[in-house]
Parts: sequence; structure tokens; C-alpha cells
Amino acid sequence: MEKREPKDLKIYTQRFEEDPSSFNDFQAMDYVKELKNQGRTDEAIEVGKTFLQVGENLTGFINHYGYALYNKYINIDETAIAQKEDLFFSIVDEIASLCKQERFSPLEATINKAMKYLLNQKPVNYEKLSNLLDKLNPLEASIEPFVNSAGKEFESKREKWYRIKVRCLYELKDYKECVEVINMAYTQPIKWHYNNLNWIKYYRASSLVQLQRYEEAENEFLSLGNRIPNVDSFEVLYDLYMNTGREKEAYTKLVYEFFISGYDVEQLSLYEKVLDMVKTNEKETEIIALANAFVYKIKEETSQDLTNNTIDEQYKDSDSSLLYDRFYNKLMDHLDSYIERYEGRVVFYQNDKQYGSIYQEDDDNLFFRQADYIYDEDVQKRDVVEYSIIKTYDAKKQRSTTKAILLKTLYEDIQY
Repeated sequence: MEKREPKDLKIYTQRFEEDPSSFNDFQAMDYVKELKNQGRTDEAIEVGKTFLQVGENLTGFINHYGYALYNKYINIDETAIAQKEDLFFSIVDEIASLCKQERFSPLEATINKAMKYLLNQKPVNYEKLSNLLDKLNPLEASIEPFVNSAGKEFESKREKWYRIKVRCLYELKDYKECVEVINMAYTQPIKWHYNNLNWIKYYRASSLVQLQRYEEAENEFLSLGNRIPNVDSFEVLYDLYMNTGREKEAYTKLVYEFFISGYDVEQLSLYEKVLDMVKTNEKETEIIALANAFVYKIKEETSQDLTNNTIDEQYKDSDSSLLYDRFYNKLMDHLDSYIERYEGRVVFYQNDKQYGSIYQEDDDNLFFRQADYIYDEDVQKRDVVEYSIIKTYDAKKQRSTTKAILLKTLYEDIQY
């Protein structure tokens, strides 16, 4: 294909110098476009500014003028932006005020460049970032995921807009609008990508807590599980329960986490919570001393600060592993001091899959797994068991539910 020769602009230039108001819409557009395409960016900008002043009915040149501004002031490296940041954002505002969100417009490219710059700053100015996003209408953004040359799929423009806007609103503590924007996002025909959707759910749940809509928040956190990097769902729910006067539920969650975590010196923060629970609720000094000794020994063995920490003489020669076993047995024998305990009868048990159900008079039978027995026991239909109840989430039915945990067989209910 032959390269097109640059258009001779002498006639346009002479006419512009004589009377810029004499240009019609096509001529103004053609002049600014050619100046821009020929790399005469400064001239394109000056001509465009003049047309804005004298050509009330001229609109076709505006996107080309906007791209000339973009090329000179926006599409530059971040070091250059930082040196003239005020100028950079004033040009962003000018482009946003003139150009519409449409094909062949520099608006989206401009906003994306400005957002990238802000997101790379430490700390991020979320208010400025949020205001930038407001210059775009998410409903006009594409819902088609971006696919690179290697065939890898990435978020669509609309998904990206909602992802960043939600983060901004959350960081700005505008929790009500954060929830409203997420609810709106859920109504969009967006192909959500896994991590994006999980983070959106997390910000919604966290905002619901701040709005004191605790039941909704709890269900959202339960559905998330541990799918958010560096966010422990146990910690979130434990704090939620403790801060809303639901200590029994918090302690049930805590004891169950202690049960499934087993012995692990990396779980010190968990064990310290258990120690606090024991100190708060236990009257028997032996179990308090045992819990304290267990935590003390983990700190000692991992070379942590023991200032103002003491230990009973009888435990000084024991290691943390031995103390864990002793404390575990004591704690499980005193569960009714901390959490709600119930009695029920096993009415179904699938031995191969090791799960079953417990009869409940006014509700569906309660699900349990053999792995949630306190001790390794053979489970039989008709066993009378002691247990606690914890909320969980049924991914198949997409709803919260409950299950029995920390089970212990009391006796076999044999009916003659």
C-alpha cells in the first residue's frame, strides 16, 4: 500500500489567518485532523482553541483537538506528569468537558491514563480517582472482555469501572453509595472475573457492617469463605459477632477454628483469642493456667517477647505440643462454659462418605460430618450426640445454612 502524501495545508492556513470564522464544520475538522496527523501538534491545538472561540456551530474538529491535547499533555511518562501535575489534570478536565464518550473520542484513553497515574501513587488519592471515574458513564462502557494476542482474557471496560469505583467509595467510607453501586453492578450483563467478583462481594459485606446491616453482611462473608487474598474469613466473622453482642456465636466460631486448625505454632493469634475467652468465662483456675502456659510456651519457643508474662511452675518443663494436647482435652470437656451445646439423635449416617444428619423437631434435619467429631468415634444411627451449631454457606443452593460441629456421642438410643 502506497503511503499517503501529507495534505497541503497552505490554503487552510491562509484562510485561517484571514478569517477563522469562515470555516464550515468539515473544513475545520479536516484542518485540525491533518495538523494532528502530520505531527504539528502545537498548531493543531492553537487552531482548535480558535475554533472553540469563533465557531459556535463547529463540532467535528473537537475529538481531533482533544487527541492533539492528549498527545502533547496526557500520553507522556509518569515522571513528566509528576513535574506538571496540575497542568496534566487541567487538560484532563478540558478533554472531559469537550469530548463525549463515543467512538474516536480521546475521553476514555485520557481517563485511563489519569487513573493509571493515580493508582501508581502512594498513597492513592481515592477522592480524585473517584471524581475521574465520574467523568465516564459505566453504562456506555463496553461489556466485552479484553483478549490479548495470546488469547488471555481480561476484564471489560465496564467491569473495570465498577471494580475501581467500588474500591474508591469503600476507601472514602461512603458505605451507603458503595452498596448501591455494587447492587447496580449486579444488574449489569457483565462477565465477572473470579477475583474481581470476590473483592466486590468483600467491599459490599464490609460496607454492610458499617451500615449495621449485620445479617446481610454475615451471609456475604459466609459465601466468600477464604477466597479473598490476605483476608481471613474467620477473623472477619469473629470480629463481627464480638462487636454486635453475639459472643456465643463468636466463641463457637473461635472454638471450631481452634478445633480444625490443630497444633501449629503459626496460629498464636488464634490461641491468644482462646486464652482471652477462657479468662473471661472460666471459673476453674486450672484450665486458665493451662491455656496461659500453652500460649507462653509457644512464645518462648518462637523467641517472642515474654515481658510481663508468667507461667505456673508445674508447666515449666513441658513443651507447647504437650500442653496443646492437655489444653485441648480440658477445653472440650468445658465447652458448655463458653458456647451453646445441644443434644440430638442421629437419624441418618452415610458411612462411605462420612456424613449424616441429626433430627430437629421444628426444622430440617441438621447436617454433620464425621470429621467434626471432637474425638475419633464410630458413628451409628440412633446415637444421641452433643453438638454445637455454626452458620455456613450452601454453594449449590446459594444460601446460608447451618451444620452441627464439635460433636460428642453421649449414648446409643436403643429402642426395643
